[in-house]
Amino acid sequence: MDTDGFIKFAEEQKFEKSVINASIRNIQDFNHFLQKSKKDIDSVSYDDFYEYSAHLISTRTNTPDNYLGILRYGYFKKKNDLIIAAMEVLDGSEVIENFSQRLINEFGEDLRDKIFKGIDLPPLGLHPKKKPAYMKKVVQEFEEKVGTAQCAQFLNKGLRDRYEEWRRPDREKYLKSKNIDAFLEDKRRDFIGELEKHYKEKALFFTQEITREVLEYVRNDPHIETGVREGDIIIIKKIPHMAKEYLQETNEQKKRYFYCHCPWVKEAFRESIKPISHVFCNCSAGYYKAYWEIVLGQPVEVEVLESLLTGAPSCRFAVQLPKDIVQIVTK
Repeated sequence: MDTDGFIKFAEEQKFEKSVINASIRNIQDFNHFLQKSKKDIDSVSYDDFYEYSAHLISTRTNTPDNYLGILRYGYFKKKNDLIIAAMEVLDGSEVIENFSQRLINEFGEDLRDKIFKGIDLPPLGLHPKKKPAYMKKVVQEFEEKVGTAQCAQFLNKGLRDRYEEWRRPDREKYLKSKNIDAFLEDKRRDFIGELEKHYKEKALFFTQEITREVLEYVRNDPHIETGVREGDIIIIKKIPHMAKEYLQETNEQKKRYFYCHCPWVKEAFRESIKPISHVFCNCSAGYYKAYWEIVLGQPVEVEVLESLLTGAPSCRFAVQLPKDIVQIVTK
């Protein structure tokens, strides 16, 4: 374990002293756990991480900060297995709790308790293979009790946090743009540039490796993440979650696994082509809804055009643009 090297790295990243010290404690605890099996954090595997995560859950020390400390060390050592595992824990971890709380806010505690009957909220750090079972049961109960249309409307509001601070720079870029088309053009150029940077530096883009093939795939499809305006809508297509593996795979079911982003569904694609009701993909529409509402500064509607759960080979969404946004382009 390279404590001195990590401290230097953390200081260069301008982490606060308290954050550095807390991260070191997290890393040392993980390393101590691994040493019992004659391993160490510098040679840790994906499975080792989840053994430790189970330990954190059992000792009720599975806090976000503990996983963040490990994530920071993963970035320092450029240890992809560690980065991916820690990111899996943190990404979308708020979804099930937000689901529960919003049910209370919009339908009341009685309905929430009926839907979650016999289901405890899954702990942070739960192995990804165990997550889909939770969501499948909750969505099935909810859809049966309120109907598909109302379930879709609820999920379409999104279960992720809105990440206002993270998305605010794009709002500022939009305000400086001539119109929506110019913003989309700049957004696409920036997205491609970011992928090129990760490719050149051999660094992960979130949790995936960017190869030359992935770059070409994204360059050849402007719908991916940025979107293409068609009249008063923007058609957006998700980039595969594991694009390198997706492009190399020929088995359709395995391709779905490599494509899916949702940590509450993804692992279930190993076993089934349609492991959960397709209504749940409205949650992904809600993710784009939050983004575009922040960027445009007003409400928008987002529709699921197709998704893996509808039997399609990809996930596509339609963002309905407000009239005043389109009018600026047509003037």
